[in-house]
Amino acid sequence: MTDERTHRSHPVVSEPASSRHGGGRETSGLILLHFTSDGRWIVFAIEPGHSNSLAADGLALRVVAANGGRVRKLGPALPAADYLASCAGGLAFIGGGDRIATHAKRLLFARPPRWRARPLWRKGNRSFASPTCAPDQQSVAVLSQRGSDDAAFFSTRWELWRVALTGSHTLLDAPPRGFADESPLWSRDGRSLLFVRERNGYGRLMLWRAGHVIGPFAELGYSLGYYGHHEWNVQWSVGAS
Repeated sequence: MTDERTHRSHPVVSEPASSRHGGGRETSGLILLHFTSDGRWIVFAIEPGHSNSLAADGLALRVVAANGGRVRKLGPALPAADYLASCAGGLAFIGGGDRIATHAKRLLFARPPRWRARPLWRKGNRSFASPTCAPDQQSVAVLSQRGSDDAAFFSTRWELWRVALTGSHTLLDAPPRGFADESPLWSRDGRSLLFVRERNGYGRLMLWRAGHVIGPFAELGYSLGYYGHHEWNVQWSVGAS
């Protein structure tokens, strides 16, 4: 890792340069996914054989201190940057393998130094995606819907939920029939959420505030996504609350 202020580098973690897979030796690659908000921890995964196909069905999520040390495994997860969110000194993340976004994806939370993952939503046949921590650090906004093994890219019906780190949960918005709510992002005051309302790959920028949804404010065009997962990368503009 390189310190941008001093430009000094130091090793953080090392893995064998090659691994056995499919009867032969193949090189492996490290996927950097997330720095915790305090900059003290790095979340990453190892991609065997630089295989996008293997990565698409989940990799072992790992965490290590930024100054090096023991690597801890958080469990299998899809290597998507928006499936991880720093919150209250820990990490809210989406666990579960296989590439179908709506199939068996759990909302989990882990804290240093042990990094033992626990479910934030314990019961019910539901899958989750794209958690984002509220400014008060006490809850996350997250996408959720009934679990499904439907592999069609546009079969998702994501709803917006707020889930407290204590486990309580509240529905914020259920989209109209045929639509999915995606890519939530809190305002700095924690009173509003930007999100994308998607239908058949076409996204529109919307706003949730105090139980009401307004918009669209912008047409975002078409995104194919991948087995029900979209990462629209919405952002609040400077000065927005």
